[in-house]
Amino acid sequence: MSSPTRRHSGIDQPNRSTDMRSTPADLDTIMESEDATLKGTHWGGTAVNVNRFEPGADLSPLLARVSSGSCLVPHWGYMIEGSWTVGYTDGSTETFSAGDVYYMPPGHDRVLTEIGCLIAEFSPAAETAAFMEEVAAALAE
Repeated sequence: MSSPTRRHSGIDQPNRSTDMRSTPADLDTIMESEDATLKGTHWGGTAVNVNRFEPGADLSPLLARVSSGSCLVPHWGYMIEGSWTVGYTDGSTETFSAGDVYYMPPGHDRVLTEIGCLIAEFSPAAETAAFMEEVAAALAE
């Protein structure tokens, strides 16, 4: 008996639903600090993350330490709870709140949450991996 298939854009593909489903608790812990817990995996070419940021978490000092001075990875996400304000290198800012679906383009250099937040986020896997390596190096300094 062959495995079930699904159709996407007119192309038959193997049913990968069991390979591409997880609970946040089952995701790998990527980074953990007193201010944040980043959990995730890669599915295909996409980094899938569920991240919790504690009240008062400010990623700005960390982003200032990477070579570009900002995160150059685009992110698509959903704010599950809480809120945060994101600043960009062009001086603009925007706030995402619980229930918002968002797109965060490259060039964000300030991320601050006063009340804490929980997000589900999706980004290009290769770009995310390269950026996280740079973050790890900056933290090791």
